[in-house]
Amino acid sequence: MRLRTLLLNCLLLAPVLIAGAQERQVRDFRFAVETTPALELGNPAALSLWNGHLSMAEVSGRKENGALISLDASPDAFCVGVGTESYYRISDRMVFHGKLSWSDFQGKEMGGQVLMDPVFHPVNFLESSESTVGTKKRELYGLIGELSYQFSEKWSAGFLADYRAGDQTKIKDPRFSNILMDMDLKAGVAFRPSTDLLLGCSLQFRNRQEQVRGGIYGTTDQQYFVATDKGGFFGVVETLSGDQNYMPASSLRPMDNRFYGVSLQVLLKQRFSQVLSFRYRDGYYGKKATTSPVFFEFSGPEAAYEGKLLLPAGNDLHRLSWSAGFAFLGNEENQLRYVTPAGQSTQVEYMGQNHILDRTDLRASADYRWYHDASGPRPALTLGSRVSFFSRSQTTTLYPYYRNHAYHSVSADLSGQKAMCWGNTSLVLDLGITFRTGWGVDKEDGILASSTATSLRSFDNYLGRQFEYDTAARAGGECSVMVARRFKKSFEPYLKLSDRFLALFAEPQYLGGRTRNVACISLGCNF
Repeated sequence: MRLRTLLLNCLLLAPVLIAGAQERQVRDFRFAVETTPALELGNPAALSLWNGHLSMAEVSGRKENGALISLDASPDAFCVGVGTESYYRISDRMVFHGKLSWSDFQGKEMGGQVLMDPVFHPVNFLESSESTVGTKKRELYGLIGELSYQFSEKWSAGFLADYRAGDQTKIKDPRFSNILMDMDLKAGVAFRPSTDLLLGCSLQFRNRQEQVRGGIYGTTDQQYFVATDKGGFFGVVETLSGDQNYMPASSLRPMDNRFYGVSLQVLLKQRFSQVLSFRYRDGYYGKKATTSPVFFEFSGPEAAYEGKLLLPAGNDLHRLSWSAGFAFLGNEENQLRYVTPAGQSTQVEYMGQNHILDRTDLRASADYRWYHDASGPRPALTLGSRVSFFSRSQTTTLYPYYRNHAYHSVSADLSGQKAMCWGNTSLVLDLGITFRTGWGVDKEDGILASSTATSLRSFDNYLGRQFEYDTAARAGGECSVMVARRFKKSFEPYLKLSDRFLALFAEPQYLGGRTRNVACISLGCNF
């Protein structure tokens, strides 16, 4: 069903992409987007400022090896992907942006985290034993449709629908199955009091739902356990059986997140942009029905600020960008029991809530790029640097016990790109180096009242691995070579080979290895 839908949308989008390739000078897609602030404002109404045609399509394959990985990654993985994207002015009043993507991932020796994106969720699930690792297969689909309509010289409006779906399966008992559905909708308006100024406002609604269940298909007399991480790798362990525990063994149970947001944008002379956004997250884990429980309910505000500045200097171009943001999240656990009235089916009875988690995320980044001789399809030389910071602090309270967990990381990157042209043929070389380090507190446990017995567990094996991955000092490099050939100035196929290598400065204590290597081959075109 999803594959047929994807192919149908490809056919619908093809005429737009083909039309966008006619009678124009082809440009490098990434460079063109980076140097067009209106395309990165996050307001679909701002697309009205776009006057050209820009398209790309790519097929890629990626091979990953090495045990310098987080708990949700694989030490031996392979991924293939296909994608296409286009910005196209349909008429004097309408501008269209479309994107299609598909990827197929297969990773060996995967266990630990059950959910597809554990960093995103306040509650996670872990395989209780590291001996049950196996192969995981993941398929992801993406479709973006964005349209802007200009009512007059001063007013425009736009709408964006970003839909992503996926499924993941572990090919070994316990066989967890995941289904992802993510719909992000935005509607915006833009006002241009003059040709040098754009003021915008957009509203956002996003619903991200990941459904999960466990399964046993092998020896039925073998018992499996699932650890429920309620924050900081602190929680309980239950058997994988029936549907009354946190992890169901037969029916799918959703982890649902909804976001309601508003964003304000300012764009001056199409060179200086500022975006201030706020959204509120509201979610739960479980099914809202009389016979099915809702175990957790979580919510919290998020805010972000982004700025970009383009400074032309002859044929050169300087690009500065910076961002900062925070996210607060609190989690409530419902106290419940199962009751079976006479002659009726088993129902859920709620008896209040316990506040179990307070989490704060902080992030900031600054990026600078210099494009030398940027008047052509791509700059002759690009030099860049980036510094970013991320911090997560959380307190998990499972009365009478509590745990403080925090980590902070800083990364720095330097990159350079050199493009050499011989007629219509281009050779592009990329080099980059990266450094990352971190610090924090893996666990700081305490007790609020005396207690003699508890069923709570600390998952120290997983805690040690993830904390070391988040904070251990490392460095690495990346290199790539791309060969491109232009035909009739409107079609440029290319072949790109790249490799990225990372290594820890010291031997790891918990991780399975100190290196990570990612090799990629891409075949695509700009048109």
